[in-house]
Amino acid sequence: MSDELDLQELWKLVNGFVKTIGINRSLWEAVAAAKPLAIDDDTLVLGFKPAEMRLSGYLTTPANKVQIEGFVAKQVGRRLSLQVIEGETPEAWEKYKERLQAQVDHTLDRVQFRTDHKGALGTWETLAADMHKMFTETQQRRFAEQLARLLIRAIPLISEAEDKAREAEPEAEQVHFIHLNRAFDKLSTYTDIPAPIVALEYLRYKSSRKKQQG
Repeated sequence: MSDELDLQELWKLVNGFVKTIGINRSLWEAVAAAKPLAIDDDTLVLGFKPAEMRLSGYLTTPANKVQIEGFVAKQVGRRLSLQVIEGETPEAWEKYKERLQAQVDHTLDRVQFRTDHKGALGTWETLAADMHKMFTETQQRRFAEQLARLLIRAIPLISEAEDKAREAEPEAEQVHFIHLNRAFDKLSTYTDIPAPIVALEYLRYKSSRKKQQG
């Protein structure tokens, strides 16, 4: 059933089958619009024109999917899972798999990244949560003075987090750079103060601390 002719014949049988299991015109239209593209391992791939992708949902509702997959299994001798994609060519399926694999690879990379930088990332994520809590607990945020006080309170918090994160991972410069600037951006959002000004005040604070410690 893997060549083009067999796939077309198989889907003609499915077209006939869905008309025997009740009056469901939306399902009939979906089956008629679907184009069988390939049997890939245990997957029957069905393609739709972009304008008709809205119909694909009628094939993947649990009740319809179970019945169609059961019927297909009787025809081909094994269970196949329906997979709908946008596109009407085998190339569309290959591109879909490439995108899917890229997503998987990206997820794995992120997992590895988080594992590699567990100490630093935990510190930066705690900072983000603490800043949000500080913001939500600030009263009368519509007043400039209160936002300025929020800035004054948050800057030492950021400094402490940066010191802790760098101590945990001295070599992770790019990680610290990215998350430090994210903290500036977030504080800018909270205070309505431009991010470069937030960064400037932060650098002044760090410089003042160094002088005090020196």
